[in-house]
Amino acid sequence: MSETRISTSNHNKDFLLNELKLIQYRNTTIFENRNYFVLSPSVQNKNNWFDIRNVNLIKFPKEKKGKLLIRLFDDFILIDLREFMKEQIDGDPYNTNNSGIHWKFQIRTTEKGEVYIYNTKTKEKFFVEKTDKNGVLKDF
Repeated sequence: MSETRISTSNHNKDFLLNELKLIQYRNTTIFENRNYFVLSPSVQNKNNWFDIRNVNLIKFPKEKKGKLLIRLFDDFILIDLREFMKEQIDGDPYNTNNSGIHWKFQIRTTEKGEVYIYNTKTKEKFFVEKTDKNGVLKDF
């Protein structure tokens, strides 16, 4: 993995591990504790894109609360994972040798300043709000 990719995937990871008390599953975007299953992609690129891989989604246990916690530079976007999956994970994913089955998203902002996650294939919008570390801590 390149130095840039390592620093990108590690951005604010210490917050997830130390303050939220989550444990990372191998070298993935999956973080867990007794109650929560968290997918936490790190978005540190100029186009604000990320993907969600099916190989990670199928590890989501039914008995846990699910969160999608996007690390967007120094902000966070925190969403109920089941709700996001219901709205954005459809039957027409991308499938590549590198990533397997996955869905691609981009974080965008309207002219009014509203933030949404844009599904690059279906063109569906999922409106969200940015928060900070305190906002995330309150939710956990």
